Amino acid sequence: MPRNQFDDKPEWNDGNVIPWGPPDYAAQQMVPSFVGGSIDLESANIKSLNRENLTEFEALMLGEISNDESSVGEMDMDSATATSSEDETFFPFMELPLEIRLQVYRWLHLMNPIRLTQFAPWYPIPVNRAYFVKAVTLPLCDADATVIPDETPRPIASAVGPLLSPCRPYCCMPTAMLQASKQIYFESRQLPFRENEFVFVNWFASGLWAARSFIRGLRAWQTQTMRYARLELLSRDLSGRHVDEWRELCGAWAGGLRGLRLKILSGGGSGTGAAGVSWVVAGSPQKGAPTVNVRDSDGKAELWIENGLKQLKRLQYLEVELSVADWDATIKLDWCRSLEEALNESKADSEQRVRVRCVEREHEARDWK
Repeated sequence: MPRNQFDDKPEWNDGNVIPWGPPDYAAQQMVPSFVGGSIDLESANIKSLNRENLTEFEALMLGEISNDESSVGEMDMDSATATSSEDETFFPFMELPLEIRLQVYRWLHLMNPIRLTQFAPWYPIPVNRAYFVKAVTLPLCDADATVIPDETPRPIASAVGPLLSPCRPYCCMPTAMLQASKQIYFESRQLPFRENEFVFVNWFASGLWAARSFIRGLRAWQTQTMRYARLELLSRDLSGRHVDEWRELCGAWAGGLRGLRLKILSGGGSGTGAAGVSWVVAGSPQKGAPTVNVRDSDGKAELWIENGLKQLKRLQYLEVELSVADWDATIKLDWCRSLEEALNESKADSEQRVRVRCVEREHEARDWK
């Protein structure tokens, strides 16, 4: 082979060293050239790779297949299918109007009734059921009775409007719903306090003590959002040292309560236990038992009205059930009429007036569990 075919000095071609060898071999070299300090991949024949001619190892290195032997196209298809199924099951609840979301919250609230916990098998607890009452009316005048012309005619029946609903819910909001998001929490947290009727009865202790203990465990926004309550009291709860507890309870309800169903029991056995708790043995009203007065000897409203009920600025309806053995319908109606006058006497014409109704229970039997 002639010597001039192999030169001892390498030749330079645009900065690339041409290796020794015949000219045909040099022409066939596919060495990428440096352009601007970087490799020019255009001169290489990398793009001419055919996927069908690749081995499994080469395809794995180039990312054409995965370790589980599925191709890139198959993986993209599976990912698209999963995304499509998620889109089909996802519902944009927060994009609904607020009015519709509030309706959903309301139905969830009604679907979760509160169940009382029984502390022991022998410990009785009252069943929370609808408490039906009817308006007290005066008896019809006897046709044979002598009518005195100079006597001021009295109505034969009291004009009574619609009573408060006895079938208000006793439900709660699911905890999972309240923890879903902050927006859902603030939209639905007030619903149980606005819709429920909170019931406090004379059960081993006065209903006033039960209500006061319950209120002390709530926050301000919860007590101010409560709209309806039913409360049983003893006559002594509205006089003496218990007036301060009554004033505290009315102050907690001052900004929110709209309807109050109040039962005042005159009589009932009682005793004082630990921590000053007055224990109650509920029973039939006793003759000669002390009653509750609306006005004192000077004609002024009693403290339980002046410092208690008058704090309920947003109260609209007050239903009073008087359980007094010596009182007939006429005395009860006069007492409630006097209470309504005492509540509204200092109010301006633009202020909300309280409507007091005298009621009695339709079914005296109490249900126990």
